[in-house]
Amino acid sequence: MKLDHDCVRDVLLWVETNVPLQEPVATHDLLNEFQDKWDRSETTYCIIQLNEAGMIDGGASVQNGIVSINYIQRLTWKGHEYLDNIRNDTIWKETKNTVISKVGSASLSIVSSVAAKLIEDKFNL
Repeated sequence: MKLDHDCVRDVLLWVETNVPLQEPVATHDLLNEFQDKWDRSETTYCIIQLNEAGMIDGGASVQNGIVSINYIQRLTWKGHEYLDNIRNDTIWKETKNTVISKVGSASLSIVSSVAAKLIEDKFNL
């Protein structure tokens, strides 16, 4: 299954806004929130990948070939770093356009690096 970078961004933004410290939120709440925008399997896959990548703590996992839906505990440091690079709508659009025009698709780390470079260039950092 393909990992959709827009779905990744949406999930991270949602977790940051809706998961309070020490109050895990049921993954089903997130799935219900995006049911009109993303296919349930697409969102679930995204959550699994973000958990495996260490960007969110919890949410969903695969054990013995079975998807386990549970609770989202928090956004991790790595998740915050990635989200901070892609949060701005303008930077996000420029990042996607740059990645798509040059290579078609890229890993989350490359997307984050491209976004960080665009931020540096835009604000002369």
